[in-house]
Amino acid sequence: MSWLRWIASVAAALVHGAVAAQAPLVVHHIGPFTGVLAASNKEAIDGARLYLDQLNERGGVQGRPVRLETLDDGQDPKRSKALFDELVARGKPLALLMARTTPTMEALLPGLAAQGVPMVAPQTGASFINEPPRREIFPIRASYRREAEMAIRAQHQIGVRSFGLLLADDAFGTDTLVGIERAFTELKITEVVRAKVDNRKPDITGPVRELLEKRPQAVLLIASAKASSDFVKLYRAQGGTANFVSLSNTSNNDYVQGLADQARGAVVMQIMPSPFSGTTALAREYAAAAARKKLPLSYAGFSGFASAKLLAVGLSRAGREPTAASLIAALEGAGEIDLGGHRVRYGPGDRTGSTFVDSAIITTGGKFLR
Repeated sequence: MSWLRWIASVAAALVHGAVAAQAPLVVHHIGPFTGVLAASNKEAIDGARLYLDQLNERGGVQGRPVRLETLDDGQDPKRSKALFDELVARGKPLALLMARTTPTMEALLPGLAAQGVPMVAPQTGASFINEPPRREIFPIRASYRREAEMAIRAQHQIGVRSFGLLLADDAFGTDTLVGIERAFTELKITEVVRAKVDNRKPDITGPVRELLEKRPQAVLLIASAKASSDFVKLYRAQGGTANFVSLSNTSNNDYVQGLADQARGAVVMQIMPSPFSGTTALAREYAAAAARKKLPLSYAGFSGFASAKLLAVGLSRAGREPTAASLIAALEGAGEIDLGGHRVRYGPGDRTGSTFVDSAIITTGGKFLR
């Protein structure tokens, strides 16, 4: 080994040792690691850990490693609130990262506001997250309403006039429906059928029957990846021919695998640049980190990676001893943050996050094509 390489290796070891010796900055994630969303949530959290691992290898934040602790709420918002209350009872959490599902965020909002705990990059596009702006919440993505409106307009432009809805019977479905109805009013169309489904324990036999009877040209899947993929397979098996469009909550490998041989041609709305093309610095950084850990690329993993990077930006600006309050102040005062081709914006009275929305179609082999 050359002297230069030896010195570099010793320096790296010293940095690693110094970081390990510092008390970690602990942030928490509350989300489902059991139930129908377990696989897709893990996919996103694995992406966040990719970024945090490389951050800690470089020295962490202010010489301190950042540790992500996860809590399983089983996709039960009452459990989400109970877990948050337990964290508060042990001392105010520094931050929460990427809480999953709209009902969970609805349950957590009062406690976050009362305790002054920041929520960085919640995994929901519900409009109540930032309309009106909530000081503790820092979204990294566009709203479900915006996704749905753009999906409907895009389908309308290619001649679709007959829409069916598979709608989650919860806060996710209720919130997104506002954007859907706004687009329908603008385009002077109405859905021909609306079927509801329980996102936690999806039974799609009734919805399939309803949609087959009305025969829409396109079906908007406003439901979990599990409910959506189960619906598509049974609907196709019974002769349904409609096109399918789902929102970004299905942008995960779990959805593609669930669709199996029915994946080709399904449209999925996206709220992040492509993780596959390498056209952004963020995508190249993510791809390199994933390659080192031998993890497959995915939109869900990419979103998790970007979310952890946003957290790190905030922590790096939150002072030598970051607190919940200083992290909120740091992100609120940041203005526009460029994460490497994906920009987010915050300010006093502004929690825009991002307005980026695109779409991708699943091709043969289960690949997403822009």
